[in-house]
Amino acid sequence: MFSSWLKVAARCDVCDLDYRFAAPDDGPAFFSLCIIAFPLAFVIVWIEVAFNPPWWVHLFTSVPIMLFGCLLPLRPIKGWLVASQYVNRAQEAGTQGLWARMHGSDETRSEFDQ
Repeated sequence: MFSSWLKVAARCDVCDLDYRFAAPDDGPAFFSLCIIAFPLAFVIVWIEVAFNPPWWVHLFTSVPIMLFGCLLPLRPIKGWLVASQYVNRAQEAGTQGLWARMHGSDETRSEFDQ
């Protein structure tokens, strides 16, 4: 599904699915920040309040926890968003023709165009 760390490949190597429909944009970063970074920030603030460590302790503990905690889930979240877009046939305005060509249908109008 990916050609590099977060770049979606043009086509699937196994089933030859065209990934041009996929547009997760900033979704992975949003979910990573809201679901992971926000609770981790509370943990880091708790460490500061409870133990009052020197700044270098935060440098070696808090910074890596935040970096790895937010960066590692980006790829699975992006894969989940691409799969969700495919399953739900999510599309941007004006891409009905692309969906029709991808699925071998001549119907280029959606229910929203009526």
